[in-house]
Amino acid sequence: MPAAPPQVSRRVAKRYLLADEQVVVSTRWHWAKMVRPAAAVVVGLFLTLWVAASVTDPAATGVALCVLAVVIAWAAWQVLEWRCEWFIATDRRLLKTYGLITQRVAMMPLVKVTDMSYDRTILGRMLGYGRFVMESAGQDQALSHIDYIPEPDEKYQAMCETIFGRDNRDPGEDEERRDDHDDRYADPTGPQGRVTRSRGTDSRWEPVDRRDLPRDWDWVDEEARGGRAATRRRVAVDPDPTPLR
Repeated sequence: MPAAPPQVSRRVAKRYLLADEQVVVSTRWHWAKMVRPAAAVVVGLFLTLWVAASVTDPAATGVALCVLAVVIAWAAWQVLEWRCEWFIATDRRLLKTYGLITQRVAMMPLVKVTDMSYDRTILGRMLGYGRFVMESAGQDQALSHIDYIPEPDEKYQAMCETIFGRDNRDPGEDEERRDDHDDRYADPTGPQGRVTRSRGTDSRWEPVDRRDLPRDWDWVDEEARGGRAATRRRVAVDPDPTPLR
């Protein structure tokens, strides 16, 4: 069965995503990020109960209760921030939304990502989360380390396919391949040229026989410049480039 499309918050999708963007990965941080606030509340509650049971001074008990209230408030703030944070990878860019009062968005185009490493600690393998480390030329610190990613194996594969897939090759690579394709048909020797420019607005190179061309076409020498040294080839030029109807 095909995998279900990633689910993203309507608020995030409406504010930050373009209409024609395809979401590849969309997730909140793993619940393991809340282990530290939960542990702080448990420790604070234990210490408060210990102070209340062992100290008879009401002032000490009041101070312990105040400290516990502060810890609970901090933990609640962490939970609310966790619910507002999203990591989204589309077919164009990487986004990270965070901040409860002041909302921030960190963004990195996919074309700037030069490498992505994937780490899983022992605790991460036990609880089911991982960390992505992004490397780029103009690196955004907010997106350099993406930690607490749930189901990291599937998300890592999806992101690698999107970032380093065939559809995201360097344009220079395609240009070099086109030059190789053109030079393959170049035959500067002999009366029968083997390269011609097709008629009309379409400018493809096609192998032809000189005898099959109209008599009013002219043969000229043209330099083919690419990533290598310049070469010369015989090409046929239509004297009337008006598109055929």
